Amino acid sequence: MTIADFDKISMNGRMAYSILCVEKYLLDKFPNDDWESLSRIMWEATSSLWDEWADKFIEIIPEYLFEKPTFLESDFEELTEEEYNEFVLLLKDKPDTVNQLLLKLYELEQVYSYTSIPETGKEASQIVLDICSILEENEISLPDLSTVQFSSFSEKNGWGNNFEGAAISLILNC
Repeated sequence: MTIADFDKISMNGRMAYSILCVEKYLLDKFPNDDWESLSRIMWEATSSLWDEWADKFIEIIPEYLFEKPTFLESDFEELTEEEYNEFVLLLKDKPDTVNQLLLKLYELEQVYSYTSIPETGKEASQIVLDICSILEENEISLPDLSTVQFSSFSEKNGWGNNFEGAAISLILNC
């Protein structure tokens, strides 16, 4: 896969593809864990404003989730204590690769935050390729890119129209 493979896919489509990659990794490495809550939060990105989505998403990334030893010390603004406890149980003892993958989703949200996308958004495509590399290093096959090709770079100045990403989820549609 190359950067050019994403030239005609919107940012929303690139986010969706990245989420599919994360789901494949989670299902392959931890098939007995219940990933539904995490998946629901990830897929909110394709149907909402990314900066609003990121406010909650960042709080469940292990690097931030485990930064402080308790919920009360963490001062989370979006995560409830119940959600915190659920994600702590789900994500504790997971390898750093999970943290890296979730950080890459956040990085994809941030790359053109509050700005326009230059040319075809090669920096964003590189982030997606970084995610793909993590799957390849772990001998996990990549999702089919055609799943997200409906989301065109010609829509909304490269951002693409919102869509219900959960409909293509590997976790929510099992």
